[in-house]
Amino acid sequence: MSFSPLTAIRFDHGDIDTFLDGIATSLTASGLCVRGAVQTRGAVGGDCHCADMDLTTFGSARTFRISQPLGNGSKGCRLHPGALAECSAFIEQELEQGADLLILNRFGRGESEGRGFRDLMVKAIALDVPVLTAVRPTYAMGWAEFGAGAASDLPMDRDAIHQWFTSVHKARQAA
Repeated sequence: MSFSPLTAIRFDHGDIDTFLDGIATSLTASGLCVRGAVQTRGAVGGDCHCADMDLTTFGSARTFRISQPLGNGSKGCRLHPGALAECSAFIEQELEQGADLLILNRFGRGESEGRGFRDLMVKAIALDVPVLTAVRPTYAMGWAEFGAGAASDLPMDRDAIHQWFTSVHKARQAA
């Protein structure tokens, strides 16, 4: 069976960030270079009583605060696009130094609208680095449009992810 190097884990519940971190940890422990980031949440506090959102990169463990305080009563997205762009640029520099896999925490609203980590995913594929991300049903149509028939989907299952990575890694080394 052959897999696409552009793959998303379909999920609608569960701790996807801990799951992706576990995948990165196991692959790194086997000597592979994993780049990318997962989301973590800080303590709840501040005027809006929301938890801060951070992205922590694999390997370098650099943390980017991607949330911004919008004040009490705010109903809009707290995502800080500038911080996300800074994180993306940092990961792109790491990718250019070499990588076996890029893991990004989500293909979400920003990516569906042409922003977020979308360009970073394109860059990784251009560098022949497979991409693993996660997508909720809400953004499945955006993911399908982005993948243009070339992306694949996997369940949130460790064995399925390892089988996918083994397949694309072998194909990459054979090329």
